[in-house]
Amino acid sequence: MAKKKAKKKAAYNPISYVGAANPGNYTSAYTKQINDARGRLMNFKYDPLQDARYQAMAQIYGARGNQAAQDTLGDAAALNGGQQTSYAVSAAQQARNQYNQELASLVPDLEENAYNRLQNNYNLLMDADTDAYQKYRDRVADYQWGKGYDTDIYQYKQAQKKSSAGSGGGGGRRRSSGGGGGYSGGGGSGNSDDYLRNLYNKASQGLNQKEPYGPKPSAAVLVKTIANVAANKAKKNRKK
Repeated sequence: MAKKKAKKKAAYNPISYVGAANPGNYTSAYTKQINDARGRLMNFKYDPLQDARYQAMAQIYGARGNQAAQDTLGDAAALNGGQQTSYAVSAAQQARNQYNQELASLVPDLEENAYNRLQNNYNLLMDADTDAYQKYRDRVADYQWGKGYDTDIYQYKQAQKKSSAGSGGGGGRRRSSGGGGGYSGGGGSGNSDDYLRNLYNKASQGLNQKEPYGPKPSAAVLVKTIANVAANKAKKNRKK
């Protein structure tokens, strides 16, 4: 007769219930952008000729200055029979310079605005990176919570097996005293129903506690998992 191959026992999966995958190490997607933005802030030097906002204002004030100069020349010519004089030319240039000075007075504000735009861009990148890291920490929390929670379920199953094995060497089951309706084994593992209730209470209370690594899975996931375990337990008992 051919020997039957021993059935290989499935390895215990530490995340079989919650199902969160190990997130691994955190790698920021914003590192290069943040470093570039920080470098632009540290080496900031305002150049109006490279600022689109200054260029737009220069066109506006330049047009106004040219118009003021033309008006001044026209007025002077009208007073002098259509002849231009050196005084008229000088007055026209002064009118143009007045608008040039007004444009120059805008430079400090334009410089501050340019720096603030760089600062805001840097802050947005930092906020995005912080948000991404927090989501990573949430995944870490789900993974760690899942491992701990599933370990409790595994321990419950082990306690259930021991309680079903019975006390002593008789191999049978005995109903525990006190009318609790559960089964206890000779190994002192206690009432498996009480263990399930304690596990549920412990995990439920833990959902309302602040976790150092982020939120735990929802109560709905917890209750569903506990209910599935209890249902499987009842089904096995009915078969027996």
